Amino acid sequence: MTDREREYFNTYVRVRDFGVENAADFPLGSAGDVNFKILPPEIVKVEDSGALQESNIGKQATSMKETAAADILTDMREINRTARALGVDDPSIGKLFQMPHGNNYQKLLAAAMAFHKNSEGFETQLIDYGLSANFRAELQTSIDAFEAAIGEQNQAKDVRTGATGEIGSCMEIMNGALRRLRGIVPNVYRNAPAKLASWASASHVERTPQKPKTSPTTT
Repeated sequence: MTDREREYFNTYVRVRDFGVENAADFPLGSAGDVNFKILPPEIVKVEDSGALQESNIGKQATSMKETAAADILTDMREINRTARALGVDDPSIGKLFQMPHGNNYQKLLAAAMAFHKNSEGFETQLIDYGLSANFRAELQTSIDAFEAAIGEQNQAKDVRTGATGEIGSCMEIMNGALRRLRGIVPNVYRNAPAKLASWASASHVERTPQKPKTSPTTT
């Protein structure tokens, strides 16, 4: 479920609750009654689909990947800096440990794996220049964590794909009911400003503040 879908879903829940609290104002079988009653079963279907939980899982997976990418970059920069120092006397060493350019996670992973492989033949020299005695093991741990985080995110995307089809029709049905109620309810409460204000609050779709997107800086 996307952030926008969640925003609409929260509105449907508030509208459902409004209808329950004010059921006496909408006679049985009236247009208002019929449309308010559309919402509860569709809301249950969305909740049972796991789409709400999937959204949180996806965000957690993205956060894990960003953290793992930051750890890899820290390890790689230390190796890069040390290799450049060694490269003063042997330029070929520095060329083996160049930082990748751009913000591509797959390129970052490939470069990290190359760093790990290439460092095997220069482990003693790199340690002599101040790297941790376990620097290769630490880099491998970061690589493993990054690969696991990518896997978690891909799994979350697969779940999202399945959930999207399942909840799509539910969201469409509820949106139709909401659009009809936006015409019906103000007519019922034309002389009840307090109820109109309550309805306006319930039926308003609130936008979640957007955070700026971040990508790994690999240079």
